[in-house]
Order: sequence, then C-alpha cells, then structure tokens
Amino acid sequence: MAAHRVLRWAAAGMAVLAAATGCTGAGHRPDRVRPTLSGPAEPVPGAKRGGTLTILQQADFVHLDPQRQYVTHANAVDQLMVRTLTMLKNDPRTGRQVLVGDLATDAGTDVHHDGKTWRYTLRDGLRYADGSTVTAADVAYGVARSFTPQLADGPHYIQQWLTGTADYDRTYRGPYRGGAKTPPGVTVSGRTITFHLAAPHPDFGYAASLGTTAPIPARTDPGLAHADGYDTAPPATGPYRVSRYQRGVQLTLVRNRYWDPRTDPVRHDYPDRIVVRIGADPRQQTDRLIADEGADRYAVSIDGVPPERVAGVLADRSLRSREVVGFWPFVTYLMINTRRVAGIAERRAINYAIDKAGYLDAIGGPSHGEVASTLLSPTVLGFDRYDAYPSPGHGGAPAKARQLLGGRHPTLRYAYPDTSKDRAAVKPMVASLRRAGFRVVTTALAAAAFYPAVARPDNRYDLYPVSWGADWPTGTTVLPPLFDGAGIRSNGTNWSLLSVPALTDRLRAVSAEQTAPAAGDWATLDRDIMRRYAPCVPLVYMKNLSLAGSRVHGVFQSGTAGSPLFYDSWLG
Repeated sequence: MAAHRVLRWAAAGMAVLAAATGCTGAGHRPDRVRPTLSGPAEPVPGAKRGGTLTILQQADFVHLDPQRQYVTHANAVDQLMVRTLTMLKNDPRTGRQVLVGDLATDAGTDVHHDGKTWRYTLRDGLRYADGSTVTAADVAYGVARSFTPQLADGPHYIQQWLTGTADYDRTYRGPYRGGAKTPPGVTVSGRTITFHLAAPHPDFGYAASLGTTAPIPARTDPGLAHADGYDTAPPATGPYRVSRYQRGVQLTLVRNRYWDPRTDPVRHDYPDRIVVRIGADPRQQTDRLIADEGADRYAVSIDGVPPERVAGVLADRSLRSREVVGFWPFVTYLMINTRRVAGIAERRAINYAIDKAGYLDAIGGPSHGEVASTLLSPTVLGFDRYDAYPSPGHGGAPAKARQLLGGRHPTLRYAYPDTSKDRAAVKPMVASLRRAGFRVVTTALAAAAFYPAVARPDNRYDLYPVSWGADWPTGTTVLPPLFDGAGIRSNGTNWSLLSVPALTDRLRAVSAEQTAPAAGDWATLDRDIMRRYAPCVPLVYMKNLSLAGSRVHGVFQSGTAGSPLFYDSWLG
C-alpha cells in the first residue's frame, strides 16, 4: 500500500518551512467534495499564455506509467498529461483541496448509499493525443493493468477493495497472458463504469483520483514485455503530452492539441512547453533561483531548499514572493515496538521523555516543520490538535517519565537510518531518554535497509523513527495502515506492531463511515490510540520550502499531493 510512497517520499530529503511568510502554500487545509463541476477551469487572474516553464529536480522519475506511479514529484508531472476519474482541485478562495470529477462528470455516485457500489459516467469530448476517443472500457483496462504482479508499483486500494483481500492478485493477475480486459468487480456500459466493492468504502472517490483509474486503450497496449514504454510516454488525456524524454537528462512536454478545456474543471495549459531538467542537486537549484538569471527566471525547484540555504533564503525579503511553502502530508513518528516494549507505563514514559524541540532543532529547526503531538497531520480532514503527553516547550518531562518508570531503568534499542540528518537527530533523543532513566543502545542502519529492517515483525529494535503521509486527506489512509493488526507482516506499515482486536474493529468501522461524519471519529481515535496504547511518539508535522523564478506564477504547494503543483502555472 502506501509504504512504497513513504520510502520514496521520506527519502527525498526536501527542506521544509514553518516560519516563512510566502503566500503560495495552499495545502494546509483539508479538502471537501464538490459533487459536480464542469469545465473549463476558472481562469487564473492575470495569467498569460506562452513561454517555457522549467522544473528543476535532481533525480529522474522512477515511473510515469500512471498505474505504477506512486511518488509525489512524478504525480505532479503526470497530472499535466494523465487524467483520472476524479481529482483534487485547489480552491484559491479557501485554500482547500476539493474532490471533483475529472474524466468523470462528478466525484462518483454511491448507487445504493452503502459505500459498496460506485458509478462514474465519463464526460463527452475526451480524447487521447492521437485524437481517438477515451472510453469507460479504457478506464477498466487501466484498472485491470494494476492487478498485474509485474506492474504492482502503484497504489493497491482499489484492487484490494474490489476483491476484499490484500492478496488481490491471487486469482486474477491482470489483462495479460489471457486475462480478461475488465477486472473482477468492475462493469462497463457505454460511457459508464461501475465498481462493486466487497465492503463499504465511502472514501472510494479519493482512491479514484490515483493513477489506478487512468485510462489505457487495450488496442494500443504493447504488451507486458514492453510495458516500460508507458514510463516514457503515458497515453495523454490532459493538456500536455511527452514530446521528448531523455532519461536522466530532460523531459519535454508540449500541448496536447486534442485536450478540450471544456471537459476539464481543473487544469490550464498556459505555458507552451514544460521542461523537466534532471541532475542539479538542491543546493545548485536554490543558488540558480536566488540568482534569477536567464531561463532560471522561468524555473521552479521541486526538490526544495537544502538546510544549509534555508536561513539565507528566509532572511532575504526579496525572495518572499517567490517562496513555495506549505505542509507536506507527512508526520514523522518515533515508533515504539509494542511487542518488545509491552508495558503501557514504559511507553507513556517514552512519550513524556522525548525532547521534540531538540529533535526538530537537530534536523533543521523551524525550517523543517512544526512539533507534532497528534497522529493525524494538519492536512487531514478532522485534524484536532491535542497533546496527551505535554512538556514545557516540547523539551521533555523527565520527572514525569521517571515517576512512571518507578525506579526502573529499562534498556532500549534505538535504530535509525545512517544519514547525516538522522545522526544529528539521535543525539537529543538519546540524551532525553537517558535523563528520564532509560538506558539506550543505538544502531545505525544503512538508509536503504532501514525501512525493510524495521518493517519485519521480528525486528530486534525498540524505537525507530519513520515518516508516513496520507494518500488522501482523511484518516482512512493514516490510522488503519499504521495500527490495524492485519498490517503486521513483512514490509507492512504497522511499525509499532500494535495488535488490539477492539481497536482494529473500531478502525474498520470508522473506515466504513461517510467521510464528513468520520472526520470527528478519526480525531477521537487519534486521541484514544495515544492515550490508551501510546504506540509511538509524534515528532514533526513536515513542511516544504521551494523557490520559483521571478517570472513564474501560479505554482503552489499542495499538502495533499506533497509537492508543488503546476496545473495553474503561467509565465510573465
């Protein structure tokens, strides 16, 4: 599920911002649903057509194939080319992300009002870059591709919800090698596609905004042996298409002349071209954008300002109008292995002991984020700030922790990734635990091996920092993945190994509720999990700081997507 996303996103190492005053951060408020919205998208005030927008990033994309893509930066670029049944649209008046129909006429019809049957009707006038018509059968075929084990890099929500099992590919393994072109649980009639789920999932409309529902025409599919071709040129249904892609060097997008803005309530095509230049590291990107010369005046950094440049950027008032700032959907936690640290008093003592302010300072200070006290991020619908284990200035309460330990001095094994940031962060963490009476043994693990090691149910560590981001802004993609007992397996995401049947039942019950009333129940569960079980220590709500050139407008930071987005961008 979203662990794939976490490993790649958390490794990106983007600098983040808490105190900047730039006005281009729009992702900090949770979203709502707007059932029906027609195209074209409202014009961006002052926007002009023309020019080339340049996106600077260090690493190449792993995938652009929509069914395999599950990384923030790739998603931001894919949105310019690839459309899905639904999409989260930024509302500039409120700063909220609103769920709307994209390929579909609306955000979905809950046919029987039970969250199990979802119907979508495609808009008229949808075409690919070759002029051919987009059909509901193409959407079904795209979903079918996502069942293919060899293409399982993307999200798995819809596949699991259709089959009712995490082993969704046990019997149906995609449309290749004789498999049906329409997956189990999906029916197509004309322009309408219907999903028949095994259990209620009121959040289905959000899952339909992921690349799983991007249309792929079966008639032009080159087959499994050549599936990588969609990573270099996915079938374009949005305002842009791939003109040229030199892996590791540059991706060039040009307008898709068959995209009809009257069918699209979200996107614009203001720039003539969008060029992604690959290779410059974050420091080089930042220095070029500070200098603001030549073509870099029309560029934006997607990797963010590195820690060593943050202070200078924040001190330079001339850059404030060019800051792209806002929350990520990620929270960093210190996970507690509840199998090894079984006593609730000891886990509560860890929560009281930890110096969160020291941790934040060690990883870059307020430029990295904001001290966290909840499991849910501020980007999630229903977020309600509380602190179950408060301490003065978030610096830890060692006396309270020692009281809970009752004179005992437990030994804790603390594992962390062997990176410069984590080596710095471990020092205040260990110091605060020792002040509270714990004995601590630290283990540095190779960064690439860290998540696989701590995701093992038999791992031999007591504490380890992890980051988790919601796939869409509700508690459904935060609390169940982290604390459902069924998630305890190798490469699972229940890193605390908490397994409480009553809690699992509550998580599943709230997941079946309608999105709006569920928001308050997720907030209640957030409190209950921390107060009753203390399975982790929330450390930081992560934020982003990037820069844009002086001629770039309309780029904004999305707390839902976890990346700057470009569909409102223009140059002038």
